Amino acid sequence: MWFNKYSYLSGASSPSRSTPKAYVTWLLKSKLVKTLMILYIIFSMFFTPIRLVAYLFATEVLEPPEPSVNFILNAIPRTYETNSISPLSEMKHAIRFSKMHSYLPHSLTDNIHPYYFRANLEPDNNDVTVAAYITPNRLDDLVRLADIWQGPISATLHLPLKSKKHDDEFIKDTLDIIKNLYEKNQNISMYVDIHLIMGPYSTTNTTLHPVQTNIHMNTARFFARTEFIFFLDLDTWPMPGLRSRILKHTDLLLNNDVLILPAFIFANNDAKNNYEFPKRKNDVKKLVQSRLLGLKNKGWELNNGPTCLKKWIKSNELYKVENYELHYTPNFVIRKNGRIPWCSERFENNKAACLFQIYLSGSELWVAPKEFLMIHQYNPDSHLSRYEESKWQRAINSRMYSTFVRETCLQYARRFAAMGKWKSPIANHVKQECERILASWGVAFNDDYI
Repeated sequence: MWFNKYSYLSGASSPSRSTPKAYVTWLLKSKLVKTLMILYIIFSMFFTPIRLVAYLFATEVLEPPEPSVNFILNAIPRTYETNSISPLSEMKHAIRFSKMHSYLPHSLTDNIHPYYFRANLEPDNNDVTVAAYITPNRLDDLVRLADIWQGPISATLHLPLKSKKHDDEFIKDTLDIIKNLYEKNQNISMYVDIHLIMGPYSTTNTTLHPVQTNIHMNTARFFARTEFIFFLDLDTWPMPGLRSRILKHTDLLLNNDVLILPAFIFANNDAKNNYEFPKRKNDVKKLVQSRLLGLKNKGWELNNGPTCLKKWIKSNELYKVENYELHYTPNFVIRKNGRIPWCSERFENNKAACLFQIYLSGSELWVAPKEFLMIHQYNPDSHLSRYEESKWQRAINSRMYSTFVRETCLQYARRFAAMGKWKSPIANHVKQECERILASWGVAFNDDYI
């Protein structure tokens, strides 16, 4: 047989009969097999206790990852412990903010102080935060808002630094007043976070109390501690119970859509008069019919504009804004995260640019059918009553916004095309709003080549 040629290797004489049973018996008695078995037993005696100890006392058991995209992305070993300290956590605020707010000078990004005053109450993540802007002469309005809202408020306070008119003593006195307010007012201490910015207001407006700008809106939104953000204009007040009513529309907001809240103003609005605000929609309807109250859309005559007063009066259900216009600046609620874009900070005060970006990103604008806001200047010295842009500044802002609109149209058209979503409903607003805008450039949208 073939194995007889190699019998000398076993050290034992080969079997006399070449049957399988005889060969197996011979193989088990051979020196080679005995040696291999002894080596295996010795190896097992050493290896088994080592593995047992490693299994019982190991601090971390590594399991093989499943073959997936995440496994491919995580294949690169980290050079630091991601659960404790990383290079990101060691970055200074100035570096972070200079990247986040790339249009701002370093004199501002180096002096942003989040949660300079922090609310004692930890808000629920699914609550609604009012994004507000405050000035030292309007702290009484902040108290009034906290009393009405009874919920989280993320406020931005902008104070001059090394100003010609005001020195650091002014900043110290202002912060002392606010500190005292936190100690004495329960609603302020419970609900209000204040984020301090120190530095020049702008190159054109050097007054002490400037209007709210896009950087203030972004700062308040970024540091809000809830998922839903309510952009509320100055001198504008929520109706009773508005916060709980907004929370009924969370499904809409989680879908990255926008909730518009109509704002009404008394026909003869006067800061000296203490008007009794309407509390229900029926009260508003009666005052509108008697021409004592009107719907206010900035840039439109009273009771005109995209919000559509006639629809609001008749509707009991949410309705879409059908006649959107790129200068539309309502008070609105959005989600903090999701695909909602941030306000462009190339502008000083352009809320319309914020909503335009949101609208082109695919969000629908829904008007709340029973909720409303009231516009009234309690403070007779409000800067809104005396601040006006110069003719030169208006011309510059108008040209900048015109260029911004065109750029944003091209940006979202290219983005949706690259994502393969140009023919999906999310791109409808870009097609509707930007076709006529880009026609002046000789550019037209065509589904065949985009």
